[in-house]
Amino acid sequence: MKYFYCFALVLLISSCDPQPKLELNFKTGTIKNGTVTLNQFNQTLFSQAIMDGSAILNKPIEKPGYYTISIINSDKPLNTKQTFELYLENGTYNIETKVNGLYPAVTSASKTQQQLSDYYKVENEMAGALNNTIRSGLGFLETSEARNQSPKEHSALIVKTRGYQIQRREMEPNILDAYMTKHPDNVVAVHIMAQQYMDEFPEEYGKLGKKLSAEAKNTDEGLKVTDKLNVLIKLLPGSDAPEIIGVTTDGKSFKRNSLKGKAILVEFWVANSQLSEMNHTRILNGLIIGDRDKNKFGVVSVSTDTDPAVWKRAVKKSNLTWPQVADFKGDASPNVTNWKITKVPSYFLVDPNWKIIKPNIDILDVDDLVHEYFNKH
Repeated sequence: MKYFYCFALVLLISSCDPQPKLELNFKTGTIKNGTVTLNQFNQTLFSQAIMDGSAILNKPIEKPGYYTISIINSDKPLNTKQTFELYLENGTYNIETKVNGLYPAVTSASKTQQQLSDYYKVENEMAGALNNTIRSGLGFLETSEARNQSPKEHSALIVKTRGYQIQRREMEPNILDAYMTKHPDNVVAVHIMAQQYMDEFPEEYGKLGKKLSAEAKNTDEGLKVTDKLNVLIKLLPGSDAPEIIGVTTDGKSFKRNSLKGKAILVEFWVANSQLSEMNHTRILNGLIIGDRDKNKFGVVSVSTDTDPAVWKRAVKKSNLTWPQVADFKGDASPNVTNWKITKVPSYFLVDPNWKIIKPNIDILDVDDLVHEYFNKH
């Protein structure tokens, strides 16, 4: 009987073990010597050495969620490390890393991780070739051969690579749409959407938001995505542009009807920004809009500075001749909130009635967009 009680006590203790059971088994192929790290929110939680192409992480995690894995090859430069995301919960994960940036093969009972793997399968089917082209281009730009090119050749290569990157960004909502069509009941789509730059394609992401499952919409990320989409939809082409609140350099309240032109560029900027200063030079020198069309084109710059003296000094230094507006509330400004400004400089194109022509545009695209609008109106 004594032995029975001892056995029962062991069972009781083992059944009360509160630690989650998580095991990650890595097969890293050609990487024989290196390190695997488990990260979340930019913080490294665990690390494990890679020995003869394999590694095992057997550690408890606080709660299920998305974690980032980094595979570092000790025999190569640090910038060659592989980084990918996993959804981790209790259980065993067998992970076989791939070359050329492909998402690893992951075997797991986790439904969410299976959905995450399925997304990257769709992504590779649709954009794998373009990803390889971009990766090769960026890799070549770092070589001595590229640095020894003539300035003209080097510039052309940068422009070409940038074009591929723009093309790739344009594919993001299409890839997500294809994935959601194949997996309409998934919860991963909203996580992917939350990481993408929805501001660039608000109309496309607005349609995707309507396709999210009820379960996905009710997650923390789903609620944040919905809130952001509600703001972005207000900035779609044809929508009424938000008001601009603030004073001009002479202390008077800004009035939108003071601007004349068939097209108006609205800029959000901050003093001491080299990029803002460089773009101001482009505007001043007519590199965006030439003399022939200046009478049909207006500009207003909205500062996100908090110090009036700093703002006025920057305006004077760059000799900015078009209307300047500021309310000195920085990131707390209603201008930042209403126009959904996440970075400066940012640019919007509006018509004379302050209807949005195009939101979040690249300064280098202004000339083409303005003349395209002029040709239609």
